[in-house]
Amino acid sequence: MRISGLASGMDIDAMVKQLMTAQRVPLDKLNQQKQQTEWKRDGYRQISTKLVGFNEKLSNFSLSSSIDSKKANISGASNVITATATGAATNSVLNVKVSNLASATNVIFKGTDGATKISEIYSGGPTGKITISGSTETIEFNATDTIDSLVAKINGSKEANVTAVYDSKTGSLSLTNKTTGNSAINLGGDLFSSTNTKLVKSGGAAGEDATVFINGIETKQASNRFLVNGIEITLTGTTPTGQSTQIEVTQDTDKMVSTIKSFVESYNESLALLNQKLGEEKYRKFLPLTSEQRSAMKEDEIKLWEEKAKSGMLKNDSILSQTVSDMRSALISDVILPNGDKVNLAQFGITTGSYSEKGKLYIDETKLRAALEGNPEGASALFGQTSSAATVQNNSADGIFNRIKKINQAALQNLSDRAGTSKYSSDITTAFLPQSQIGEQLTNLDNRISDMNRKMTMIETRYYKQFTAMETAMNKYNSTSSSLFSMLS
Repeated sequence: MRISGLASGMDIDAMVKQLMTAQRVPLDKLNQQKQQTEWKRDGYRQISTKLVGFNEKLSNFSLSSSIDSKKANISGASNVITATATGAATNSVLNVKVSNLASATNVIFKGTDGATKISEIYSGGPTGKITISGSTETIEFNATDTIDSLVAKINGSKEANVTAVYDSKTGSLSLTNKTTGNSAINLGGDLFSSTNTKLVKSGGAAGEDATVFINGIETKQASNRFLVNGIEITLTGTTPTGQSTQIEVTQDTDKMVSTIKSFVESYNESLALLNQKLGEEKYRKFLPLTSEQRSAMKEDEIKLWEEKAKSGMLKNDSILSQTVSDMRSALISDVILPNGDKVNLAQFGITTGSYSEKGKLYIDETKLRAALEGNPEGASALFGQTSSAATVQNNSADGIFNRIKKINQAALQNLSDRAGTSKYSSDITTAFLPQSQIGEQLTNLDNRISDMNRKMTMIETRYYKQFTAMETAMNKYNSTSSSLFSMLS
């Protein structure tokens, strides 16, 4: 039991609190060390999520549609085709004439007008089956099924590869190949070949291949959509007599400029964050606040204090320093093309600013456009060339995008090892991995804090026991003194 200062007149709780304040200094230091470690880990996560996001953008920038973008310009009879240039397309001109479009084979059966159930057109028993175009899939039906449900089964079959349509008013069933070209529809099974069915073939037409003249060469295609010289061509009509369509493939300079500008913007953002963390001032006198200090301050004061206390957690950090150094080296180094030629950013109007800007990139768009139009293949290689080598340091066979991506991946691995950050998530709230250097440090600090808290409890209990003993002794003394005084009086 804790006895307050009834006998001594002392504020025992206040005295114990003062005594414990001195005893808690080592515990406060441990809590402050833990808080600083957690702030440092949060700083690493901020960097990690930024680099993951940057790598996601680099993956999109690396697509041929972004950095080796081509466009197909159509002239002449432009309403009979559409064309899209892929990254594999070369700068060329195609002269196209469409004689006829591809069509699909179809077959039509006439049944009984107004029929809605299979039993109204089939009398072969309670069940039956059909096969279509040599498919190994057998479509089964019951005589009690509706014709519409059978149509749904046919349309749901991937192997049958036909589209079925039924008109109950006329009792007509149409089957059409899903693919165009001269491919027959072969039917088998009870509903089409049995004498117990009322379905009778009443029409249809064989499919045809598309006939196209490309630069004077006649070609037949089963589909109205096909690929020639890296150009996806879709036929939409036949060419009028005496006319033709020209497809001219050219470099899409606007798309390439947009991709490069987006890269420079993303690079500058990532570099700015890294440089900001590396150079952030550290206020060593501003330690994390203890609970007592926090309770004695206003909210605004706490906010200003913690801003300074959190500052500089990653100042001159080795991982960040190495990443910045590698990124800047990757950008100034030449990229060697397969033919031995060298290209670099400066040739395309991309340079760094002053020394004080710590590697920030700038674009001279006029020079960039001129260089892209004059050497589009060199630009594509400069940014998009890839090498299977895992080396991060100035791999001359890698383009800029792949170099930066590898540098970021190395940094993300180092950050994960040190702080347990995710190598794949750009979400700032992603949980930390338990196995990391900082994770082990925090576990050790938690154990030490728990031990110290137990020690503080024991010391506080000892103080109260000592004061309780003092109060008990003083009570006895006062009682004895009162008895003697009453005897004397």
